[in-house]
Amino acid sequence: MESEVGVPAPGWARGLLVDGPARVRSLEERLGVRFLNQDLPAQALLHRSAVLEQERAGRTVDWLPSNERLEFLGDAIVNALVAHLVFERFPDGDEGMLTEARSALVRRSTFALLAEDLGLGDVVYMASAERRAAGQGRATVLAEAFEAVIGAVYLDQGWEAARTLAHRSIMGRLDEVLAAIGEGNPKARLQELGQVRMGVLPEYALLERRGPDHASSFRVEARIESFSAVGEGTSRKRAEQSAARALMEVLIAHDSTMAPSDSGLADSDLTLAGADGSS
Repeated sequence: MESEVGVPAPGWARGLLVDGPARVRSLEERLGVRFLNQDLPAQALLHRSAVLEQERAGRTVDWLPSNERLEFLGDAIVNALVAHLVFERFPDGDEGMLTEARSALVRRSTFALLAEDLGLGDVVYMASAERRAAGQGRATVLAEAFEAVIGAVYLDQGWEAARTLAHRSIMGRLDEVLAAIGEGNPKARLQELGQVRMGVLPEYALLERRGPDHASSFRVEARIESFSAVGEGTSRKRAEQSAARALMEVLIAHDSTMAPSDSGLADSDLTLAGADGSS
């Protein structure tokens, strides 16, 4: 078999991997990269689930490693890039906010989306069960393949090429992923909204603490410029989250363009303060 007209097929293009050269060419087209070492992209596309499935059927694929080592390398590269990206995106963000943003961007579900964006699902060798599935198993395979591809690009093309590919992939999903952070953390969403859209960070002030230590109730005001809202909770942290959620609603009511496409904000029965700060 020949991988291209007049070009001998690589030694690994046999058995399960007989169509490997075609898959590598498809990957190169999707990435806009021409690999010097064709073994690297082939390895990046070979998930261990496919290898194990072959072994269970009495066939071995022992002439080309699975993508686990490349996955390890790619994971480190993407984590470094994302840490730098969120550091620059949120120049006033505290460590907790930066950590949450980084975690959202490097989780498996995000990498699976990035893999789908690159069309890796069509070219990755995976077990039949994962290929047929639409759930966590397939998502894990695709996430690991994304990392492996970044690792392969790094080894073959260098840091800048790997950085460019990872950056381009992540930027295509950045706003979507970061917007989802605040669904479970109103303070994080309010901080991003205030910084990105208004150029200021929210401020929180404890207005009142009532009751004994074992059954305290806190009342906190969240404020951005002239906009404010008040929230209550059984701890100061919960009161701040409630106030942040309420202030998000105030801001969205003032300017509907501040609302994300899927805000996840529930109706609040908290006391809201208007633009003049009155209750």
